[in-house]
Amino acid sequence: MKVIDPERDRVAVVSGGGTGVGRAIATKFGALGWRVAIGGRRVDRLGETAPLVEKAGGTCFAYALDITDGESVERFFDRAEAELGPVSVVINNAAVGRYGPLDDFSPSEIAVEVATKLIGSLLMARRGIQSMRAAGTGGDILFISSASAAQPWPFHLPYAAANAGVEHAARTLRLELEGTGIRVTCLRCGETAGTEFSAREFGSERMNAARDYWFRRGLLRHTGLMFPEMVADAVARAVTLPMAYQYDALSVTPMAPIGELPSSIEEFVAEMVRRYTP
Repeated sequence: MKVIDPERDRVAVVSGGGTGVGRAIATKFGALGWRVAIGGRRVDRLGETAPLVEKAGGTCFAYALDITDGESVERFFDRAEAELGPVSVVINNAAVGRYGPLDDFSPSEIAVEVATKLIGSLLMARRGIQSMRAAGTGGDILFISSASAAQPWPFHLPYAAANAGVEHAARTLRLELEGTGIRVTCLRCGETAGTEFSAREFGSERMNAARDYWFRRGLLRHTGLMFPEMVADAVARAVTLPMAYQYDALSVTPMAPIGELPSSIEEFVAEMVRRYTP
């Protein structure tokens, strides 16, 4: 089997590539000179990402993608590979979520969160593995998960449960693929600003209630946040390791800002507003 050089020109697919973390990852790959296929439901936002990838130095192909629909995943991969060549990197990034107690969710909201994060990731991984097996060159499957996958995280339950499923799938898939040259990585991320999800919920009654609860129980200890570019940097480091080794477990979290830690939710909120409101 021919082993790929992980630092050379590669073809990567990124789900949720139109905004936030997905956009930052695609742009980071562009800076590596890679060919990048970005998918998402909103083609207009994909159209905003594509020039950024090209400007960074890569080649970009944007195409509509609903990762919860197996036929949509097939079409996306078929078109991406026809344009760019065989895929050797799959980044499972897409996710949706909101705050609130479980009994406040509608059945459809629960289904969408789980389907997007868990089922969609499995459909994308399946199709990527098929391409990599056919090419015989190995590659990378990377799942992005959340700190809520390991730590019970009230008021974020469907999203947290889906991420826990993603992490178990990654552990299992790593064993399934031993000896194939296909590397499986799971990157667990702490709280990240600069995403549409965080922007949409920022300052909402649901977010405020959830953060008050999390702060009082020690789940939020400081006001440090990551930004999409930081996550993208961690992703790039994972998939450009020499193919002889891999990260077994990878977690990236924000450091506490220098200074005194907030002692009350009021101090916490005031500091968040001071640091992150434009």
